[in-house]
Amino acid sequence: MASHTDRTTDRTLDRTTDQRSDLATGRGKRFVERTYRLRIVGLSLGFLCVASVFLGQQRGIALWSLAVFHGFIWAHVARRAALACVVPYRGERLNLMIDSLFGGFWIVAMQFNVLPSVLILVMLSMDNIAAGGPRLFVRGVAAHVAGVALGALVLGIRFNPMSSMATIVACLPLLTIYPVSLGWSMYRLSQKLAARTSDLEHLSRTDGLTKLWNRRHWEGQLSLEFERCRANGYASCLLLIDLDHFKRVNDTLGHPAGDAVLVAFADLLRGHFRAGDSIGRYGGEEFGVVLPGATLRETQTITRALLVRVREQAREPDASCPCTISAGIAQLMPDMPDYHTWLLEADRSLYQAKAQGRDRIIVAGAAAPAQPVASAKS
Repeated sequence: MASHTDRTTDRTLDRTTDQRSDLATGRGKRFVERTYRLRIVGLSLGFLCVASVFLGQQRGIALWSLAVFHGFIWAHVARRAALACVVPYRGERLNLMIDSLFGGFWIVAMQFNVLPSVLILVMLSMDNIAAGGPRLFVRGVAAHVAGVALGALVLGIRFNPMSSMATIVACLPLLTIYPVSLGWSMYRLSQKLAARTSDLEHLSRTDGLTKLWNRRHWEGQLSLEFERCRANGYASCLLLIDLDHFKRVNDTLGHPAGDAVLVAFADLLRGHFRAGDSIGRYGGEEFGVVLPGATLRETQTITRALLVRVREQAREPDASCPCTISAGIAQLMPDMPDYHTWLLEADRSLYQAKAQGRDRIIVAGAAAPAQPVASAKS
């Protein structure tokens, strides 16, 4: 038995690890593709800067070939290499360091020409900060230094810092177009993150099955309504609803059928109550509704209509909700110290409705228990 449990645990851990690995791979691929598009723009514009300096220096075929490779071919090679990695994100971070190494090398190759050198360093540093924050920026600086050292070793050191007008003009596209491209990419990313954050917030507030508010969020709405009523002095009502004999559905038809009943009843609640009412799944087959500003009479009228509607639907041969309901109503009273007391009153009323035979409404504090509501067919 112990070995079987261990094997089950191991399989569960393996599945969890695989899921996390797939998630990391998916995120890494998106990072690679996003950087790939920016790299195409940045390196092709950066080639203009380097080429404008090389034209004045009459550089040889080897440096020109390397510049063409880096400006127009390297982006595609880097993308394929990163996607081939087990973790594409790490592969792309390595590509960024290679970019920084190239940047340092081009500074030496351009004989420290001021404008293109500074521009290339700044743009590469922007990439590193955007991709990995201060830590990747520091690593990028180290890669710049290594590139300068490599360039000095291969080409030697010569200083020609003055930038000609041709070089200044050649640097303008990189100076203007690339920051806009990077900004646009960051904007799109922020919009996606905002949308996902909004989706996650909504998921954290809703019940996964019925899509109504979950208990935690619904109780938060109840607490807010309690405070608003206390501050403004108006009345509101609270309603708790329970599906009668719901366990029989699960026991006889199975849990999938029970889930379908809960979903159908949730849809019924959404269509029955007012747009401003807060409807939540309180637990299991129990639901809660906060009716802001509703009087006790209005709440009773709405609930009676729901009771009759559910009862009549339950009598149909292929009813989506074959259960009747019990309901407890509690009006907010001035002497209630907190929303928990309000909720407790509604819960007690619901308990009384179930104890007295179900398929009925009980109002908290009523002089006499409410009788079952007669249907239109009776």
